[in-house]
Amino acid sequence: MIEKFINYKDVPQFIRFCVVGGICAIIDAVVYYVVDLFTPYQVALISGYLISFCINYFLTINWTFKTVPSVRNFEGFVGAHMFNLFVVRMGLMWLFVEKIGMDDTIAYIPMAFISAISNFLVVRAVINFSKKDKSSV
Repeated sequence: MIEKFINYKDVPQFIRFCVVGGICAIIDAVVYYVVDLFTPYQVALISGYLISFCINYFLTINWTFKTVPSVRNFEGFVGAHMFNLFVVRMGLMWLFVEKIGMDDTIAYIPMAFISAISNFLVVRAVINFSKKDKSSV
């Protein structure tokens, strides 16, 4: 039954994704909490995410998914991350802060965990799709 949900050959890939994600999450969080001291949470959220994104792209492409940079996977990666930033992360922060009334420094934590899962699924789909189309390299 569990085999329907877990493809064991994907476990090392998921572990690499978590390591890269952990490194980038630390960068994102540090930048978020520093910038949040003197700007609205939205600015802090974008600042941290964009800085960690630059590192994330190269590590994810080269190490996590073991492929080579291409225009297609870069476009897909940017699209996936912009979806994650502006829909998932901003949406969750808006929900937690504006609607539920959580402090943004606390709301950042569950938002980060939820968006990490969403991001893995979307980025993996984009990278796997770009691997299949070799003509775009």
